[in-house]
Amino acid sequence: MKEEPFFSRLRIEAIARDSADLARSWLFKAVEKLRIGDQTFHILLASTIGGAAALAAAAFLSLIRLAESLFFDSLFPAMGSHGHLIFLLPALGGLLIAPLIHFFPSVTEGIGIPSAMESVALRGGVMRLRAVALRTVAAVLTIGSGGSAGRFAPSAVLGAAVGSGVGRFLRVSGERMRSLVGCGAAAAIAAVFNAPIGGVFFALEVLLGDFSAQMFAPIVISSVVATAVSRAFIGNILFLEGVPPIRFAGASQVGFCVLLGAACGAAAILFIRTLDSAEGKFSSSGIPRWLRAAVGGGMTGLIAVKFPQVLGTDIAALGEAVNGNLPWLLAIWIAFLKMLATSLSLGSGGSGGIVGPSLFIGGMIGASAGGVLASWIPFHAGTAGGYVLVGMAAFLAPVIGAPMTAILILFEITGDYSVILPLLAAVMSSMLVAGRFSRFSLYTLKLHKKGIDLAGGREAGVLKTLHVRDVMQPEVHTIAPTATFADMSRRFLEDPVDYLYTTGEGAELVGVVSFADIWPYLKEEGLASLVLARDIATANPVSITPGETLLDALAKFGYKNVSQLPVVTDPHSRKLAGVLRRKDVLEAYRKKLLSPPT
Repeated sequence: MKEEPFFSRLRIEAIARDSADLARSWLFKAVEKLRIGDQTFHILLASTIGGAAALAAAAFLSLIRLAESLFFDSLFPAMGSHGHLIFLLPALGGLLIAPLIHFFPSVTEGIGIPSAMESVALRGGVMRLRAVALRTVAAVLTIGSGGSAGRFAPSAVLGAAVGSGVGRFLRVSGERMRSLVGCGAAAAIAAVFNAPIGGVFFALEVLLGDFSAQMFAPIVISSVVATAVSRAFIGNILFLEGVPPIRFAGASQVGFCVLLGAACGAAAILFIRTLDSAEGKFSSSGIPRWLRAAVGGGMTGLIAVKFPQVLGTDIAALGEAVNGNLPWLLAIWIAFLKMLATSLSLGSGGSGGIVGPSLFIGGMIGASAGGVLASWIPFHAGTAGGYVLVGMAAFLAPVIGAPMTAILILFEITGDYSVILPLLAAVMSSMLVAGRFSRFSLYTLKLHKKGIDLAGGREAGVLKTLHVRDVMQPEVHTIAPTATFADMSRRFLEDPVDYLYTTGEGAELVGVVSFADIWPYLKEEGLASLVLARDIATANPVSITPGETLLDALAKFGYKNVSQLPVVTDPHSRKLAGVLRRKDVLEAYRKKLLSPPT
């Protein structure tokens, strides 16, 4: 009798689960036998993840190179003298990912870092490995066909997925899982950029939002191991080759960098809004969802007919700019065309990152500023190529919301300590200007639109996932509005409570009496006999409903600095349903952080 596919799949899953349990048991027995402590075991895990993430990132880059070879070395030369047909390549890439978008729309489109941030903040670092694999394939086809998207952020997501996979296999705690995910992301960025410290700060500043000591050490180890593995397999290749010595002319050039940073901050906000607008316009365009990436890719390709620098991440154009060989007018024109091309490629549903395009756009803005200054005031401007590097950091920082990451990545690219002060000045200026227009980076804006506010801190993101109904206590202590002072005193003495709620005939909340309210009358025996609950109760107290989040509750606790809120069924009937205590909210938050990932 032929076995049903459903039961066959269950059998395969059971075998896989049993095999994993056996391997996990063997591993922990070996650790125990070798007397490996928890800290040493964590370091070994970080090292393993660093090596594996570096190999995964190297494989991803190899796939992109293979795709670029197929599209540009095989298909494009076959077009013969029809060079203008280059616009077909990004359109073809968008068409190839159409089946993925049609069947898996929520996991293949756009930028993957926000999804990883959501996983870390709200799901204990658990990442859906199938979603990461599908997004990686989509990114390979988008970038390999010339789509204006970056390869660095997808590499970070792939590395984070390696860390998440290891954590799920070992069934580690939520806090340890987040650490392992950070190890993977840092390792991938370090391997791709050849910048170990930049990788560390990307993981801490962007993905985890946590600079605690227990996070820092394993992530540093993972990043260093990844860099060593990457150099062994790929070589000691820098993101920008042949960067000339950067000469700064002193305080005057630092002032120019502040102005450049301000311009980059404003341009970064323009880029964020342009990409966000492109997503909205494609969504409401009426074009079938699966076809949008092909349309956006074709529009990107049309720009590339005259300006091929907008395709992919053109390192050659950045190299020309750093060496001062790119006219300033062409550089600024390419910068804005790159913003448009990236918005079309990613806003239409293509997959990829925005770190590479952001570095390119910032570099072109810096090249334009450096070219103008070098022509007008060469003795005070310094090296024109230095402004390219400063512009890269100043533009990247507000786009991803990570100033330290931007500074350190660019410092590691140059390895020149003289660039630190101009980078700091430009990035701080950029962040201040961008902050005047928006408190969101491109990543946190996408999460904000889903109702996840990580711009306000990781705590806000966690509390938004918990609701009052999950934490409230149904037991509530009430008292009649006509109760005497003696009744109130007796209730406070008999019941270990701080608040008594007065209710109407329909059990609706009318007021609240606290122990502090009756305290002034304890020594006034003559007045006490005349006081009723309704006389001293606070009318219409601040209340909350079961459907509100604990973040809403925390804000309401702060209104009157109370330790307990009454819970009403709805704001209109105000029927008393229970109470919410501040200590229960904090305990729920603590449990959420420490609970094992699911």
